Amino acid sequence: MLESKSTFTPDEFVVGFRSQTDWGVPVALYFLFSGTGAGLFLFSLFLHSPHGILLDLIFLGIGVFALFLDLGNRWRFWKAFAKPMTSWISRGTFLITILFLFDLIYALIGFPPLPLSISIFFGVIAVMVILYPGIVISYSPSIASWNNPFIPVLFGIHSLTSGLSIGLIFYPLYGDKWKGMVMLQLWLLLFLLISTGIFLLVSYASSVGSRESVRLLLRGRWGISFLLVGTAIGIILPLGLHIILTECLTFWSLIPIVCVLRVVGDFGFRYAILKVGLYEPLI
Repeated sequence: MLESKSTFTPDEFVVGFRSQTDWGVPVALYFLFSGTGAGLFLFSLFLHSPHGILLDLIFLGIGVFALFLDLGNRWRFWKAFAKPMTSWISRGTFLITILFLFDLIYALIGFPPLPLSISIFFGVIAVMVILYPGIVISYSPSIASWNNPFIPVLFGIHSLTSGLSIGLIFYPLYGDKWKGMVMLQLWLLLFLLISTGIFLLVSYASSVGSRESVRLLLRGRWGISFLLVGTAIGIILPLGLHIILTECLTFWSLIPIVCVLRVVGDFGFRYAILKVGLYEPLI
């Protein structure tokens, strides 16, 4: 009689959840700086702000460096470009590299006026870089809390609000346009707060894995990162400052503080979402 052999590894067939451990701080930093840099690029391109382009170049550079740090063998970084037709990792690597190189060349030649077609092309590239972090993790069917259509929306709005917060530092250079930028920022923050609430409700009403991830975000070990840093510091406090102090002269002196709040909150949100990624149990 033949002896049957199991093809399961000891930890593959278990009751309960298993947290993903591959993506942590480096990936959260990569998502943060690439998305924020691309958001800042969009506003700087629209307003023709050389200062914003230079700062966006720094953010994209830090994003590329964070991606390099996360590579297993860092001297085989070229493999990140290897499969653009099938891998969102490769697509994102190409996109951020293209945007970074364009920023660098554009700065070196002195920020000349661009033809509309070139502005539109690189504006589309920037939008794709903004959406890429949310798309790449939403293509994870084994992790229910990531496999959610709200994830690209939330990541994208975080990138836009962080980029615009930084862009507001240069408000004296924009003339009357700054009023529209401030109102846009206020609405983006409000929409981000509402979208975060909807995301939690939809996730809690979804699968068992999503419900457990929501529990970790609200009452578990990652609650500080999500609720305090990502939501309170990154969304509610900047929103309150915009609503209460926008018409006050002191508001403009607080813009750098708002920038710091947004960037810190953006990182807290992304890091928490990555850390609560749970593989669904087989039974």
